[in-house]
Amino acid sequence: MAPVSPTAIKRIWGGDGYRLFLSHKAEVKKKTGSLKEKLRLYGISAFVAHADIRPTRDWEKEIVRALHSMDALVALMTEHFHESNWTDQEVGFALGRRVPTIAVDLGSGPYGFLARIQALSTTWSDAAEDIVKLLINGGAMFDAYVQAIRDCSGWDNANVLARILPAIERLSEDQTEELVDAYNSNYEVYNSFGFNGQSSNQYGGGLIPHLRRLGAKDYEMFSGPSHQIRLRSQTTKKRLA
Repeated sequence: MAPVSPTAIKRIWGGDGYRLFLSHKAEVKKKTGSLKEKLRLYGISAFVAHADIRPTRDWEKEIVRALHSMDALVALMTEHFHESNWTDQEVGFALGRRVPTIAVDLGSGPYGFLARIQALSTTWSDAAEDIVKLLINGGAMFDAYVQAIRDCSGWDNANVLARILPAIERLSEDQTEELVDAYNSNYEVYNSFGFNGQSSNQYGGGLIPHLRRLGAKDYEMFSGPSHQIRLRSQTTKKRLA
């Protein structure tokens, strides 16, 4: 098959987010559609065949285009997942392309080549967050997450995004700078307890402890009403030494 055209990519995925193919049985298309909407908060553009293919489009060709252009695949393994005409083929396609592939145990465990992958045991309500935590250390997912922080609207959404921070295992210097800049650029984020750490008993310590955990340069919060952060000055370091 020829490379997927930018026009088709825009049609299938809608935006510039992380492209996640949700392989599922038709019986759970409503739950899968709800999962797609939850994933959007994290910067993920999810593909749900039963919802995203227009009736005028060739069904099989559109699915193949999505499989060729996805960043990762999640197999939503409900009961009798393998009885679908499509799910096994979709999973095989992902494994053949060597894209990240997650088996989510929602009533059925992985089998065949998927059996080599430890299944994610979760619920429909927690699936979005748990999936992102598994993907966050891939460069494309991290970039999408940072953009989601920039785009975040509302403190409640920011608190949800902050729950991903403990799952980050490493940061390059450039990634650290991007993350800090995204935090500082969004009022809703730096005023949320999840990111600024001002209610640590309920929401955790915020972004700064995670930057330090990951070996980033030493950051501090601005004094005053703003909860933005900056690199700690040499003067401050000497005074505290």
